[in-house]
Amino acid sequence: MITLRVFRALSLVGFVLLSAASLLGQIRSGLPAGTPTESIPVFDVTGPYKGERVCYVCEFETDPNVLAFFRDTSDETAKLIVELNRLYVKNKTRNFKAVVMIIAGSDSKKWLENLNRTEKLEIPLTFFTKGPKDVAARIYQLNPDVQNTFLVTVNRTVTDNVSDIGSGEFGRVSDAAEKMLARNSQK
Repeated sequence: MITLRVFRALSLVGFVLLSAASLLGQIRSGLPAGTPTESIPVFDVTGPYKGERVCYVCEFETDPNVLAFFRDTSDETAKLIVELNRLYVKNKTRNFKAVVMIIAGSDSKKWLENLNRTEKLEIPLTFFTKGPKDVAARIYQLNPDVQNTFLVTVNRTVTDNVSDIGSGEFGRVSDAAEKMLARNSQK
């Protein structure tokens, strides 16, 4: 028979383990809110600079935007990219911009071209030229264990960071972008 003291001790240990597991589940990736965005060149696969290296962070400058980083290509990545494109189309009249950056590198080129062709996307699809070893991964503090990182930015400053989400959670990115756009339109 378990004594009350042993039961309380086991309950406390269980609570501590659950709390630790919960914190581990919240792996962060990317720059925190309030951080300026640095210039990073990427290889443009489908955008206006198709076939060239370009800095979309520089191109967007002060415009409200989402910088979307994806570790690699997958069905889940495709769903999130399509959602991001919908967000862009809905808000482009508000000068809103968005770009996709695949961290995996040049191996993603054909996948990006096929996705663009089948989904008829308007946002630029790009990749890191040196893959995961690209300096951009360090500059933007991208965690290699995280599938995706969405940085909502305006005036080259991060206003929100949403990372490691599934397609069913894209509303978090939309909500953050809508808040940023609302604040930006009041200025």
